[in-house]
Amino acid sequence: MVLRCPRQFYRRYILGEKQRPGESIVIGSFFHETLDWNYQQKIASHADNPLSDAVQYLQDEAVPKVIEEEGGVDNILWDTDLDFARSDAERIMSAYYRHVVPRIQPVATEERFEMFFPGVEVPIIGFVDVRDESRILDTKTGKQATRKVKPSWQLQGRLYAQARGMPVEYHSVSRAKTPTIVTGLESEDMVVPVPTVQQAENMARTVKAASDYIEYLLGAYGVEQEWPALGAVPDFTRNMLPCDFCGWREGCPAWA
Repeated sequence: MVLRCPRQFYRRYILGEKQRPGESIVIGSFFHETLDWNYQQKIASHADNPLSDAVQYLQDEAVPKVIEEEGGVDNILWDTDLDFARSDAERIMSAYYRHVVPRIQPVATEERFEMFFPGVEVPIIGFVDVRDESRILDTKTGKQATRKVKPSWQLQGRLYAQARGMPVEYHSVSRAKTPTIVTGLESEDMVVPVPTVQQAENMARTVKAASDYIEYLLGAYGVEQEWPALGAVPDFTRNMLPCDFCGWREGCPAWA
C-alpha cells in the first residue's frame, strides 16, 4: 500500500483509520469464516461436516459474527442488501464445499508467521488461510473467476511460499449464478512456486525498499502532515487507479 499511495498508507496505518467495508469483502468473509469452521475440526477428524450444517453455520453464526466485526449493518457499503449477500455467500460456499473441500485435508488454518529480512528492523507478519502437508491454499472470491495468479497476489504468494517452504495454490470462485471455480487442477497458472534464490533476494530488496520509504516519509512529513497522494498519478501501464478502491478519496487533495 505504501508503494501504491503513501497517503492511503498514512490514513490507514499511521492514523489508524479504517475504510467502510464493501459488500464483496463482507461476502468473502462469510465464505471464509464458514470454511475455517469446517477445516478446524477436519484437522483432527479428517471428515467434513455435512453441507447442510455448513449452510446453517454460515447463516446463523458466520453472518452475525462478520457483521459485528465490520461495525454493524449500517457501516457496510452495500451494492444490494444483507439478504442478497447472504444468498450470494451461501451459493458460492455450497458450490466450493461440494467440489473442492472434500479433497483438502488441512493441517493448519489461520497460521501466523513472521519473517525477518536483512536491514529491516521489524518482521513481515502474515496469516496463512489453510495449509495441508504439501501446499498453502488461499481462496479468492469475486464477480468473475480468474485462471491465473493476478499480479496483485504475487508478492503475497511468494512471501507465503518462502515462509513455509511450499507452493501457494490460489483458488478463484466467481459469484455468478452458477459459480465458476478455478484451482490448480484447472490451471497450472494458479500456483506460485517456492521462490528461487534470485526471486527471494529481489523480494528482500522490495521489502527493504518499502521499509526505507516509510522511514523516509516519517522523517519528511511526520504524523501531523498529510503524506503525498501518489495513487492519483497513473502511468501508461495502468488501466485503473488505486483511487477507485480507496476509502479516503473524498477529501484527498489530489481530487480537490
